[in-house]
Amino acid sequence: MKRLVIATLVVAVFAGCSRTGPAATPSPPATASPAATPSAEASPRAQAHVFPTALFAGLGEEPVSDALAAELQEVLDTLANGHGLTAAVISPAGTWSGATGLAAGDRAMLPNDQMSIAHITQTLMAAQAMQLVERGQLRLDDLAADRLPPRLTFDTNGATIADLLSHRSGLADTLFGPGVWESLTTDPLHAWTVEEELATVGSERTPAGQNWEFVGTNYLLLGLIVEHATGRSVAEVLRSGVLSGDGYERLIYQPDERPTEPMAMPLGASADTFDENGGSLPSLARVTAEKAEANMASDASSLARWLRALCAGQIVSAASLNEMTDFRKRPEFGLGIWDRRPEYGYESGALGLVGLVEKGYRTAALCFQDPGIVVVVLANAEEHDVDTVAGDLWRAASP
Repeated sequence: MKRLVIATLVVAVFAGCSRTGPAATPSPPATASPAATPSAEASPRAQAHVFPTALFAGLGEEPVSDALAAELQEVLDTLANGHGLTAAVISPAGTWSGATGLAAGDRAMLPNDQMSIAHITQTLMAAQAMQLVERGQLRLDDLAADRLPPRLTFDTNGATIADLLSHRSGLADTLFGPGVWESLTTDPLHAWTVEEELATVGSERTPAGQNWEFVGTNYLLLGLIVEHATGRSVAEVLRSGVLSGDGYERLIYQPDERPTEPMAMPLGASADTFDENGGSLPSLARVTAEKAEANMASDASSLARWLRALCAGQIVSAASLNEMTDFRKRPEFGLGIWDRRPEYGYESGALGLVGLVEKGYRTAALCFQDPGIVVVVLANAEEHDVDTVAGDLWRAASP
């Protein structure tokens, strides 16, 4: 069932690598309590949160030295554990991308192999929502019910758009019911409709605006709200919005946009799997069942390039980025961005998102603030520990 899959993701994330080594005890999955933060941040007189965009604005495309490139590749090779991996690093020392393992059948993985980025989709959706807020087309305190297409009669639990973005709607997850989750594997060519998805949402509700819980329903609704507010498909809005810059052509919204070669198949399966599963990564069923939640695909470098621009304040305004990353206002999970400092040490300033596609992929995309470094890791194996890989790449690239 989907809740178990997401719980697995959360446990894996919180069991990841800290700056001093693996965490000894995983934090509880699903509903999270406020994270402990340094006393200066907890002070009622603390200054307003300001994200340090300057750390990322000056990062360029120049390659790292040969010595550092070899060290980063060694990290990837050492931690591959038999899986196919790609990674990209953008740092003050330069830019690097690498690959190891197999992509499809017996073909070696390439640095520009495209894969599902899974739940990292949500960071892009959140940034797009913030662009619409900046233009006055949405407000964070708008009730979700008031912004959905009138044809939909769905109980949104009094949640606001900010509640959807921060996983605090109190709604249950989608794809519940006997055999529903399993059908994503057994019927990979089924194209899910919005009505079908909403019909699978559980009836449980908790008060909106309180604890956060990783629930796909939130971003399914957000996608519908974006479409209703703009009169265009999510893919069109993204391509003219947060994906309008150069270098994002292979960062795509499936199934509206189709992956292109080279591509890494889920679990390293044969290249024939792509057409057999409907021409999407990992399948038509999964990308339509998890639209606006976990349906995008990219190569590592394109995603890293985009994330650097986001953290540099070049995708949304500085004010919007401050709102997205203010973990004092919304502990642990902001607006489409996860506070990852508990995993890597508060001095790391790590934030971003991780993703999981069952029987397919595991992904991580992180901005570290000590120093300003962007790290993306994509694996075509759901069980791979991308957190440890990302942490070791960050440490290797740090001065």
